[in-house]
Amino acid sequence: MIKGVITGDLVNSTNIAAKWRQTVVDALHVCVEESIPLTPIKLEMYRGDSFQVVVDKPEYALAIAIALRAKLKAETPDEQKLWDARLAVGIGEISFESDNIVTSDGEAFRLSGHSFDHIGKKRLSISTPWPDFNTNIDLVTRFADDLITSWTAKQARVVYQSMLFPKLQKDLAEELDMTRQNFNYHWSSARGQLILDYIEYFKSLISKYIR
Repeated sequence: MIKGVITGDLVNSTNIAAKWRQTVVDALHVCVEESIPLTPIKLEMYRGDSFQVVVDKPEYALAIAIALRAKLKAETPDEQKLWDARLAVGIGEISFESDNIVTSDGEAFRLSGHSFDHIGKKRLSISTPWPDFNTNIDLVTRFADDLITSWTAKQARVVYQSMLFPKLQKDLAEELDMTRQNFNYHWSSARGQLILDYIEYFKSLISKYIR
């Protein structure tokens, strides 16, 4: 069965104050829980600041990855440098899936792990068994990655809310205790619609390969 695997670690985790470590972990788990309406999903932490996520519906793997980064940024306390993660998305077959993600195996795990090992200064990468797909998605992913990396906490918050709880903007603004004008400002400056378009582009491309 083709699934998505996200391998990640926290950026500059040693700079996260000890009193906030649980908050970081909780942010990741809350994001996973709030993503369940999209797809069955499972998260496992290991080595303190590293984690893997298995996404049953691979077409949602990119959306989950972006949501994880947005949630980390959105939950960063004012006195901390914005939290973020390096994430490598792998799409492929899973040949063995155990109760513990880190002992599971398959193409998706290997692609995700290899991509993560070579992620360099990037914070988002995508790897699949299909070379033409990888070529088509690479450039736009580099643009999106640069944009996401630059988000403020408020920009991340409005994009996260819009991705996982799509409603009218006036309703989203109310949920976030913002004025509609303030919400629109952060949505526009985060290039929120471009990010949603990028996610849909990924979904439309990947759907041709996983039918």
